[in-house]
Amino acid sequence: MNTQLHKKIILSICILFLLAGAAALTGCADSFSKKGFQKDGENLVYSSDGISVVINKNTGMVTQISGADTSLSLEGVVVDAGLDEKYLFEQLGYKSLDSLATYELPLLWLKRKELPDYAVTSITAQTDGFTVAIGIEDYTVTYHYRISNQALSVDASLSTSSKEPVLVNGVAFLVRGIEGYSLSDTTFEFPGSTPDGRIPFSDSSHYRATVSDYSAPVVQIADASHYHNILFVNEVEKWTSGCYFDEAERPCAAFLSAAEGYISADSPMEIGTLYLPLPKTGEDAYASVSGFWSALGYHTPENSAADTLSAVYSGHPYGTMDTGYFNQLTLGEYAQSLQDIADMGFSAVWLLPVFQHTGDNVYEPIDQGLIDARYGGLEEARAYIEEAHAQNIKVLFDFVPHGPRPVYPFAKEHEDWVSKDQNGNNRIEWECVSFDYNHPEYYDYTIDLAKYYAETIDLDGARIDCSMGGLPNYFSAAGLRASASGLQGGVNIVKAIREGFAAGGKTPLLLPENFHPSPAYASCTDVFYDMPLYRCMYSLNHAGLSDAEYVSRLAHFLSVEQAVSVAGQKKLRFLGNHDTVTWTFDAERAQTLYGTGRAKALWMAIGWIDGVLYIYQGDEDPAAYHLEGENLTDFFTQLLSAKESFLPQDYATRYLDTQTPVFAFYRYDTESGDARLVLINLSDTTQSYSLSEGEDSVLAAIGDYSLADGALSLSPYAGVILQAEVTP
Repeated sequence: MNTQLHKKIILSICILFLLAGAAALTGCADSFSKKGFQKDGENLVYSSDGISVVINKNTGMVTQISGADTSLSLEGVVVDAGLDEKYLFEQLGYKSLDSLATYELPLLWLKRKELPDYAVTSITAQTDGFTVAIGIEDYTVTYHYRISNQALSVDASLSTSSKEPVLVNGVAFLVRGIEGYSLSDTTFEFPGSTPDGRIPFSDSSHYRATVSDYSAPVVQIADASHYHNILFVNEVEKWTSGCYFDEAERPCAAFLSAAEGYISADSPMEIGTLYLPLPKTGEDAYASVSGFWSALGYHTPENSAADTLSAVYSGHPYGTMDTGYFNQLTLGEYAQSLQDIADMGFSAVWLLPVFQHTGDNVYEPIDQGLIDARYGGLEEARAYIEEAHAQNIKVLFDFVPHGPRPVYPFAKEHEDWVSKDQNGNNRIEWECVSFDYNHPEYYDYTIDLAKYYAETIDLDGARIDCSMGGLPNYFSAAGLRASASGLQGGVNIVKAIREGFAAGGKTPLLLPENFHPSPAYASCTDVFYDMPLYRCMYSLNHAGLSDAEYVSRLAHFLSVEQAVSVAGQKKLRFLGNHDTVTWTFDAERAQTLYGTGRAKALWMAIGWIDGVLYIYQGDEDPAAYHLEGENLTDFFTQLLSAKESFLPQDYATRYLDTQTPVFAFYRYDTESGDARLVLINLSDTTQSYSLSEGEDSVLAAIGDYSLADGALSLSPYAGVILQAEVTP
């Protein structure tokens, strides 16, 4: 070809590309203006509902959110995904999720790396916000931003142009480079989860994240003058929450979801929602979270028997786990203990599993459609429940949905219900198959199972084992991604059991074993299994604190847990259960761990706050099970009698920071201001508490006390309830 002609052709093509690019850029600029964007140099500004959002056109990052009187400036939000055994944007070290147990969370391993080159492929206004699409290699991450409730929310979608399936193994939301804080006096917190309390950023190092023990939906960053809450909810799988700071000493937050599954050109993956609310003037930093959940539509069950529940006793006809189930009674024989349980004041009994199970472990079901003959079968179960109802006690069975050992017929007959790994092999955990709680047939079976027991023996409800979900299923019959058999499956199985009891004519009463304070569980959970409180008390007990420090941190945890929970959520409060007395945490009974005096004081504390007190068989009379400790039957009788007589369940709780070993709080009516002041001495020395005017009438007491000169003196580990008034 003629060289000159060749050059002219190339020049013409270049000019055409430049003109086309200019036209495209002009078109984008016009669309920004028409659809709510304004140009500001290299930035675009999107405004809605009194909130303005600044987007850097070059990076695609949101760098500022501004309201009427507050704002948040940051480097941006980055979504990074584990793809083909590395993270796409290289912000995290890759760690496969394949070996995670259902109770474990992903490892948040941050890397100090610059973002690789990527392209901002579009910034587009939508009817409900705007999207930013970022492309790198064969992948696109699309951020969908929305404004509501004085907050900016962002969902992420991960897609690929590859025709071949690509494995996703972990997806993280990174809130990077938050401005306006000096690390020397800035702290962070996971309110409602643990580790508890405010943690100084200065206690860690660059990019070394401090992570939550449970899937914390709230991270709060604060200094002496201001704060920002960062919220995250993933309704499909569990996640790890963490805080760290970058090389510029700016606070950052991260949420790493245990997302597993495949994407392809035809199958993108949606991951969670991050919320960046702007603080409102005069609003409490913690209480604003509960209000935010309500605005999003999260709520407690509309049809629930939880209002009738004040205290739960957990037991089993064969005795206790930590004594090897030596009693070997039938349910009919075990019913003789119901009178004593009722006399103490318990309103429900949670029976550890009585379904047909292996001889090794009651939590290894063979067939949940059968009551084990060792306990007298269906007829003695009916007799037990009849006697419980005669004593005004509700009965909860312990459902174990994860499935039996693979050798049993029920597992073999329903192998398609079992979660599969990438090679199609059955997933095994606790030596049992891991059923996929999302399987449509298993859902229907579970409804029928709960309905059957509600109708046949008048069962009231259920505690639900392993209700955080099962292991990932790469062959989902419901067409879901592999990790949906986790948290989403957990919620699903609770809904199925709920539906079954309702179909059986019962007002549901469910106590799922879910430790994660995700608001996604709230609408199907009658009583939240408050493992975060147990974990907090466990940590405080091992922290070498003074009694005053212990009380202060416990009161703070409870106060903020209440403020960030879904409104009206009821919680199960305990010092131990069948797991913690045998193999996990301290593996000890409360009396052995704390000493009898302190254990009694702590039971008073968790029994007289709002929620449901729970004790495990043997806590009331250790000698009956060949255990060490005092007989506390009279103690629990006094505690629950005072709770019933003077602490209405619908009374709110307000915690006081006494700066002393006296744990103090008000229980009060939010309308009238009628209140009770509760004081509990958590030390082994006598403590004094100065009372306000009118707070000198003692309604109930456990232990010795004296009143003089406007002060109440409490003997070691004593507790009192006084009449009081508060301003609602």
